[in-house]
Amino acid sequence: MTRVRIESESHDLIAGFVAGVEWVNDSAVAVVDLDYRGRTAFVVLEDRDASAADEVRRLTSDGIAEKE
Repeated sequence: MTRVRIESESHDLIAGFVAGVEWVNDSAVAVVDLDYRGRTAFVVLEDRDASAADEVRRLTSDGIAEKE
């Protein structure tokens, strides 16, 4: 199981991403945490089929990128 935290300064991008995950979800991926209160919004996904290390990514208008 792997947890992936995806951050963005755009609350709208995170909201759209979460809606997309919920819409196409095959139950292998779950949203386990979501926060819009800070300047940086984030969502934490749990991938039950993955065995990689936990990671943090950034969501931009161009897609998901590695966090710098």
